[in-house]
Amino acid sequence: MSKVPKIIHQIFFAGEAAAPENYRRYHQTILDHHPDWEHRFWDETQCRNLIKENYPWFLDVYDSYPYRIQRCDAIRYFILHYYGGFYIDMDVECLKPIDDLLANFELILSKLIEFSNAIMGSVPKHPLWLQVFEEMQQRKHQNQPNIGFSFKNSMPYYVGYSTGPILLNHCVLAGKFHESQTVNVCPGYIFEPGAPMEMDGKIFKSEVTEKSYTIHHMTSHWLTPHYRILSNIFSVFANFYWSIRSSLQPN
Repeated sequence: MSKVPKIIHQIFFAGEAAAPENYRRYHQTILDHHPDWEHRFWDETQCRNLIKENYPWFLDVYDSYPYRIQRCDAIRYFILHYYGGFYIDMDVECLKPIDDLLANFELILSKLIEFSNAIMGSVPKHPLWLQVFEEMQQRKHQNQPNIGFSFKNSMPYYVGYSTGPILLNHCVLAGKFHESQTVNVCPGYIFEPGAPMEMDGKIFKSEVTEKSYTIHHMTSHWLTPHYRILSNIFSVFANFYWSIRSSLQPN
């Protein structure tokens, strides 16, 4: 029997009715494949109220984030800590039910090159989230690592480091949660085919979806216009790189 509650959480701060058409379409695929699950849709007010009522010690940090995506990142960890279940990004399309990934696991994570925070499953009160909470408080007030001026001060890196997948990856590795038998580390193609992933010491990109449960379309809706343009330009070159690399792979 599954230890992870059959609850799917999704967040769109402006509210479900304001979600773009493609997000509503992806959301419907999740509903269609999980009719026996509870579905919770969170808007900005509900998210803040969860912090205010249950984690008031974090409210000042939560309110002080300069970017909305940081609050969207942070709240997903608190939701999973409080309720358990699955958090799924709005730009994720569901291909089939995720039930058979649960088994007796207490934590389900997606592993690309690093651990992703786009899709996560958890029992309530899992200790990973306590480590994430502590790290978010520290990273809000400390200088970022010295890794080069332009990258260090970029908005995407700052978000990833302070609340996003960079932070989550550091916490998973620091606590060695990925080594526990109660944690299901899903290869990237399970939830996020098409994204570069690491497996057996090799980095590759697979577009095959026959073993996938979801597709993460990675719309980067959270990026500012400036970084969205840069992301689109980078994607052109990245796709060219991966197509060349794939063609060189032995059959």
